[in-house]
Amino acid sequence: MSGELRTAAVALLVVTATLAGTAGTASGLNYTEIGEPTLETTVGGSNVLAPGETTTVPVVVQNTGQSVTALDGPVDEFERAARSQSLQPGAALSTTVTAEAGAAPLTVRTGEQSIGVVTPDDTRRVPVEVEVDESAAPGTYRLPVEVTYRYLSTLVINSDETITSYRTETVERTVTVRVEATTRLAVVSVTGEGLAENADGEVRATVRNAGTEVASDASLRLHAADWLTPRARSASVGDLAPGETATATFRVGVGDVGAGDHAVGFSLDYDGENGVVSETPVRTGTVTVGEGPQFAVSAAAESLYVDSTGAVALTVENTGDATARDVRVHLRESPPLAPVSGSASLGDLAPGESASARLRVEVSGRALEERYPLSLVVERDDAFGDPVTTEPLSAGVAVGPERTVETGDAGSVPAGSTTTVAFEVTNTGAAPMRDAVVRLNADSPFETDDDTAYVGTLEPGESATVRFTVSVGGAATPKSYALDTTVAFDNGFGSRVVTDVASTELRVETGGGGPLAALLDLLGL
Repeated sequence: MSGELRTAAVALLVVTATLAGTAGTASGLNYTEIGEPTLETTVGGSNVLAPGETTTVPVVVQNTGQSVTALDGPVDEFERAARSQSLQPGAALSTTVTAEAGAAPLTVRTGEQSIGVVTPDDTRRVPVEVEVDESAAPGTYRLPVEVTYRYLSTLVINSDETITSYRTETVERTVTVRVEATTRLAVVSVTGEGLAENADGEVRATVRNAGTEVASDASLRLHAADWLTPRARSASVGDLAPGETATATFRVGVGDVGAGDHAVGFSLDYDGENGVVSETPVRTGTVTVGEGPQFAVSAAAESLYVDSTGAVALTVENTGDATARDVRVHLRESPPLAPVSGSASLGDLAPGESASARLRVEVSGRALEERYPLSLVVERDDAFGDPVTTEPLSAGVAVGPERTVETGDAGSVPAGSTTTVAFEVTNTGAAPMRDAVVRLNADSPFETDDDTAYVGTLEPGESATVRFTVSVGGAATPKSYALDTTVAFDNGFGSRVVTDVASTELRVETGGGGPLAALLDLLGL
């Protein structure tokens, strides 16, 4: 008989075969097989548990039943009959396993599990999830395991029919687990200070030894996350007895993360009572990351005109939820605008508070009369005095037209004479010209010993009359000449500005000295 058919987990199997044979063949053959199916349970791996942990106990179910067979006739007839009926003598069928806590200080999370057929000498692994009580006392415990199965109890074979019967049986078994003294980390509370995007702050954690052994020379470790970088790997908390708490503070760098609650992980490195250096599983807490200081900026142009140096008045407001320390503002190149004095310190800004600064800006001569974005960044110090800089911000400023003047007709002068000429200078720009001085550039055939005239303040559209003493050579050709005229003035920021050249018409007429005067003038006499 084959090994499978000789090994049985059934209580009683009786086989009778009556075969009608030809001459010389036995007409009555009896087969008798008696066996006891036996299902045993063990732990197929570590059975060590720790207080407070949730783990899986690998329970193994094995069919250890043995059989004794008495035969009176051909073995192959019995084997053929059993196979033709898909019978499994000795197998535990429709097997289910249910584990319970019993007196152990734990909760079994896994209910009834089906493991199907367990043939003789075969095994099945049954994962049983358990949650050990935090206060579980160290010791050895037995978990009750109930095994229910069906089995083939009777088989009768004759020439006309095959008769089978089955029974269901439930057996009680146990598996042994051991709860060991251990250190277990519990996170009591986590708080943060100065935690904001792209800045350094602090995480303060209070933890408790929720285990049953002393954690000697313990260090609390804060684990990095995508948004969190600890500046120090761990912090010493000394010896922690069971139930004792300790607090540790970590400096951390916060990356790109939104405001809100975020998980942080901790573990405890310690020396156990057996002298082995161990680390607890990671436990998580929640810490709040704030908005931190946030900034809104606005700008107003002051004497900002094409091809001149003016100023912008910048206002920076802290729109965040924390005080910004030592706030600085820095202008960036923003063609056609270029910073001249591009930085200013604004001091501390509490939430909702604002401060202003005036910064000098140069406007290119290629600029147009329109509004331009002015680029800038705001810088502050984090809780550790390290600088934190915003992404570039933008504020629009209006650039006025280039400052211009118009000059009136200077009249006429005779050739060969020295004459005082007068003409009007008009401010054709959109802003006042303060402390204005008109300069006359007298080229040949003109000369002047007094080429400047002070006019004071010229408001937009206002005119002033200026006078200059001009000498004209006697050989000057009678016609109209253009004198180059410019105006130098102070703008609203106190910078000296010079307008573009304006042409002032001065006509030369025939002089009264005649040919002799012209000759003397030519000879310089």
